[in-house]
Amino acid sequence: MLSSAVVAFALASCSTVSSILQNTFPYNASVLVAAGSPANTSLSTVAVAQSINQITGAGANVRNIRASNATLSVNSSTSIGIFKSVKVYLSNNGSNEVLVASRENIPDNVGSTLALDLNSSSSLDHIFKSGSVQQRIVYVLKQSPTSDVTLKSSVGFSSEPVTNP
Repeated sequence: MLSSAVVAFALASCSTVSSILQNTFPYNASVLVAAGSPANTSLSTVAVAQSINQITGAGANVRNIRASNATLSVNSSTSIGIFKSVKVYLSNNGSNEVLVASRENIPDNVGSTLALDLNSSSSLDHIFKSGSVQQRIVYVLKQSPTSDVTLKSSVGFSSEPVTNP
């Protein structure tokens, strides 16, 4: 009986720690927007990175994973205002793609960092538990950049511990 209680406590503790890790460390990815990329055209680029659950192997210990915040940033000498719109999708190796954040009508002088509008209605469990998370950014430029621009995305998540294994 005591050993059952110890096992249950250990599993609950692992799940809680996994949930805290998932909620603390964002998914970061960088993509290059090449100089001379065409304006007023929908462009798309893919970035592969790892989530904290893939690194720690703790994906089975969390559930109800949802986007909780999302930001984009560019080189300090550039403004995110060169983008007309941006959409950030997550998928498991290109399958089951889900829109997690976006922004339309980006102002010209917004600076080098921009908070995106979230789509937190979809659970991302199936993506993060698949073993291979991929991000696709779809964007439209207002003007063609004169030099390469590094676009960095950061998506934070919320999740709950799995308490009944």
